[in-house]
Amino acid sequence: MFVDNLFSKINVSKSHRYLYLTPHVYTVGNCSIEILYGIIAAKSRGKKLFIIYPFDIPFVFKWSLTNNELFLLESKYIVKQSKYVRPIVRFLATIVYIPIRVYGLIVRDYFGKKIDESISIPRIGELEIYTPVHREEKYDYSLTERYVLDWWGEDKIKDIAIRLPLQSELDSINNLKKTLGMLESDWYVCLHVRENGFRADKGRRDYRNSNIYNYIKAIKEITSRGGWVVRMGDDTMLRLPNMDRVVDYPFSKYKNDLNDIILIKNCYFYLGVQSGILDVANLFSKNVLITNMIDWSGSGLQGEKSRGILKHWYSKKEKKYVSFEWLFKNRVGFITEEYAIWKNYSEASEWEDIHGFSASLDDYTLFENSEDEIKDAVVEYLDVVNDNYAPSSLQFLFSMYRQKCMKDVLFGPDIYMFNSNKRNLINNNFFALRTELSNGLISNCFLSKNWKHNTHNSD
Repeated sequence: MFVDNLFSKINVSKSHRYLYLTPHVYTVGNCSIEILYGIIAAKSRGKKLFIIYPFDIPFVFKWSLTNNELFLLESKYIVKQSKYVRPIVRFLATIVYIPIRVYGLIVRDYFGKKIDESISIPRIGELEIYTPVHREEKYDYSLTERYVLDWWGEDKIKDIAIRLPLQSELDSINNLKKTLGMLESDWYVCLHVRENGFRADKGRRDYRNSNIYNYIKAIKEITSRGGWVVRMGDDTMLRLPNMDRVVDYPFSKYKNDLNDIILIKNCYFYLGVQSGILDVANLFSKNVLITNMIDWSGSGLQGEKSRGILKHWYSKKEKKYVSFEWLFKNRVGFITEEYAIWKNYSEASEWEDIHGFSASLDDYTLFENSEDEIKDAVVEYLDVVNDNYAPSSLQFLFSMYRQKCMKDVLFGPDIYMFNSNKRNLINNNFFALRTELSNGLISNCFLSKNWKHNTHNSD
């Protein structure tokens, strides 16, 4: 698109002091990812990030903006727009994108043509935030690897210091704690378990969903140790039973965009599944424990203290649950179809020919973690975040398998697309960057029980 291409030329100019970005406007996960990567890309180029986003006009755009507070986050690497500049920029962005969006909807709805999302929604700066500095014409994983090493690490993450636009964030979280029934000194865990009610998602990627009632034992483990649990999400979800020190926040009158961000930014750790809101936690470099994982590549296990447990994979061919040693050795779940081939099934066989393994879920059925598996992972993780736990040999072995898969796949000529146009370059770099950053481990309590033999086979 002309506007995106124009800003792309400005963004790669060494003489211009800003890097312009329109983060993904309607999905909270992609928006969070792109703000974080945008800050890093701007810092790497010696620039500041200038965030552009349109006004929310659902009856025209056919989508609503994701959490509005994400667009207002502050950092020394983000341009702080004045109360006069911001609405002018938003007005101009809205005027530019209304005809583009209308055109995209007509082509999609009346002519049945699938169009690139970058044509139908604002995608300014997308290419530049995923690619190493001034390498916007070629995919090369070794460049991505060096790019990550250049800015990743505890000290460098502290340097970008993403914060909320509040005079006193400490006062805000303490006030919110009080309204939810906590003391200022209380610690809490944010919990999010994906269901299918949000934006009428039923029937779409149901394998990413999980049952909130399987988390009851884990919740009680946290509260028995003096913590609180704040359940995140929306009001289409199943309600939790009444429990002490538990806030079913989606049904609270205090739920709003700002409180969503305040709660996640200040939680002790984040407990959830591989869903978009997880990336809000990663945006703020929170400790995360991911349950019911569906893949172990670009998984969101961001940071050395992050941990996860995977769903159980049932092989339709073998008629049994596979062990996780077998899973890792055979790369099953390293890349699932939604990441690997973006639902383009015509390329599935070509993917398998190139990389030697299938990215499809068709041969397997995924089963959720049990209550006890989730509770055990929480017990172990409480030791991890308190620095009372050293990784095991099995966890290092998992990391070795993961690194080997990364080298075999991501150093190849293609990740999942099979030509070199701009969209594929963006997709390749996005997946490589996200995979390189997902450097956490699978919980040892889960590996030790399922490494050689999957425990579900004895059920």
